[in-house]
Amino acid sequence: MTNYFQLLVLLALVSGATANAEVPVIAYTKFVEDGGEVWLINEDGTGNRRVSLGAEATWSPDGKRLAVTLMRDDNVDIYTMNIDGGDVTRLTTDPAEEHSPTWSPDGSMIAFNSDRSGSDQIWRSNVEPGNWGYNLTQLTQDTAHNRVNNFICWSPDGRWIAFEADRDRDDPEIYLANAVDGSNQQRLTFTRALDEVPSWSPDSQQILFSSDMHDEPQSGTYDIYIINSDGSDLRRLTDTPGMASYPWMSNDGSKIVYSYQEGREGAPEVWIMNADGSDPRVLVEDGSIPRYAPN
Repeated sequence: MTNYFQLLVLLALVSGATANAEVPVIAYTKFVEDGGEVWLINEDGTGNRRVSLGAEATWSPDGKRLAVTLMRDDNVDIYTMNIDGGDVTRLTTDPAEEHSPTWSPDGSMIAFNSDRSGSDQIWRSNVEPGNWGYNLTQLTQDTAHNRVNNFICWSPDGRWIAFEADRDRDDPEIYLANAVDGSNQQRLTFTRALDEVPSWSPDSQQILFSSDMHDEPQSGTYDIYIINSDGSDLRRLTDTPGMASYPWMSNDGSKIVYSYQEGREGAPEVWIMNADGSDPRVLVEDGSIPRYAPN
């Protein structure tokens, strides 16, 4: 009888440890005086911990590495590191400023923004040189008016890169481009608003983004929207008086994390809500740019 109860206790302990291990993890940026810091937190609010200096952390597909922007030697470049902050490896070395890294689903490439060509454009590089080198490729091109293409996210199926571009009138819209060569570019939003910082649903069928389309132009109030990847079924998910931005959906499609700032002078926070926009609540009181780890 004693052994039976001991077995129940052991099973309960193992089940609890397993459940805790399965809690989704979120990387986010905490802005400090010297720049940014990469932090991790569990979806349930536990395990908040600092990883390293850096910002805009994005996960490798296997969840073992992070790509970040990091300033060293007075220059902002793309680096990769282990999720404990070790084995920091520099990917870009151009004097220009790089930002917004996003990993390809197969883990072999990282796309990022750089102004090395004269304006902020999308570039892609192999993570390892291999036999073919880094194969640095520019996916979007400069224009006569230096219109920028930035804040990018690679689709989980590997086919597309979503990004924002202000090609018409200093008015960012959401676009797609072929992830291989930047071809077949498609515009998804057509508003007089600022449509920004897109990210993908896990099935590559929908795109989340931030916009002030519900208010007067450049009002400073932003909400989270979702749209099908073919441009149909646009829906608003949040209704806030402040700035909701940088949305990211969980791997099972049930939750969305995002940045929120109450007014222009407020401190950024990380919020979490159900995928339909219900039950929004604060997760981190000092953080921004949250992103779920892969399964």
